Amino acid sequence: MRRSNFTPRVSTLECGGLPPLCPSRSLLRGPARQASPQQSRSKPPHSKARAGARATAMLAVLALAMALAGCGGKEVAKAPAAAVVKGVRVEQVKVESMPDEIVAPGTVASAVTAQVAARVMGTVTAVHVREGDAVKAGQALVTLDERELAERRAAARAAVEEASHAREEVARTVAAAQAQADVMQKTYQRFAALRDTKSVSPQEFDEVNAKNRAAQEGLAAAKAKQQQVAARVERAQAEAHAAETVAGYARLVAPISGVVVRRMVEPGAMAAPGMPLVVLEDTARYRIEVTIDASAAANVKRGSKARVELDALPGKTFTGTVAEMEAGADAASHTVRARIELPHDAAIRSGLFGRAWFAHGERKAIALPQGAILHRGQLHGVYVLDGEGIARLRMVMLGRSLGDRVEILSGLDAGERVVMQPANRELDGKRVEK
Repeated sequence: MRRSNFTPRVSTLECGGLPPLCPSRSLLRGPARQASPQQSRSKPPHSKARAGARATAMLAVLALAMALAGCGGKEVAKAPAAAVVKGVRVEQVKVESMPDEIVAPGTVASAVTAQVAARVMGTVTAVHVREGDAVKAGQALVTLDERELAERRAAARAAVEEASHAREEVARTVAAAQAQADVMQKTYQRFAALRDTKSVSPQEFDEVNAKNRAAQEGLAAAKAKQQQVAARVERAQAEAHAAETVAGYARLVAPISGVVVRRMVEPGAMAAPGMPLVVLEDTARYRIEVTIDASAAANVKRGSKARVELDALPGKTFTGTVAEMEAGADAASHTVRARIELPHDAAIRSGLFGRAWFAHGERKAIALPQGAILHRGQLHGVYVLDGEGIARLRMVMLGRSLGDRVEILSGLDAGERVVMQPANRELDGKRVEK
């Protein structure tokens, strides 16, 4: 049996200043001889152990070669020195006192809102406004079909005219009855005097007396009828006035001056009494309705001042006054609703979301000038100097603004040094010096 005396030869190659143990990419010279099956079966145990050790050494050499395969014979390049930036103002972050405030979210709504609804049943024939249109008080908004209402109005006017004629006729009747009654009254008085002197017979006196009573009763009846006709005239006039009013319901007008915020009907639709057709709001006065936690509501009263910011109007701060406040808290949400009067501003519209802050003592916090904050889309950051004076961009979470300063909720600790006015300069990774 022949023993295999094959030993792998490892060539050495210098790699970037390393000792000549760095293996080259060609590690083995010549193929390894394979023993026949008979030889393998006839190998003694110490030969098998020697072969296993030899294979393990080969695997270790291969692993070392793969690890150093990137060696190209060149030295590793050193990192370039950081660029130096001068003339940048740097300040140390300090904890400062800031007003402690109660924050309350809310939504803007007009102080005066009007829903224009139909008062009678009718078909919509025309809608004269669209959403966003400015209207004046008394301006026509919607017109309904008024043919039936016009007929009722005409009938009421005819009834008034008929009653007026009847009043004139009964007035003539009363005048005639009054004249007859006056004549008979005088005749009765003369016959009464003649009866006392026995100048007339009792029969003649009785006839005159009967005629006088009949004339007086006729006058009373004529006057009673005159009263009935007068009441009839008044009733007809009231019905005519009501018909005129109802006929006017076919023309819906703006009760206030403002803006059309919602149009809920189109021509051809059927309008029913109480059905809203158009919604108007007064653009001169707006309020923000906020909800305050019941535990903090005791610190807010009617007339209290509040600082208001609206998400749709960034950078703007309004000072409002609490105009109304509910007396009790909601049983489900445990909050109290308050309405804050806002100053007039053309950019304010109903439906905008915002927050109101009510002053409530002071607290400690970290704050920076607005100019020190960098904005990257929805992210905010500042340049913080490390121990070697290298500026590093760090993301921070902002809190509320107070004048030209903004509160830092997280991402920054007291004692760290921050670049105050980076403007549009890229300072990340650069050394900042005075």
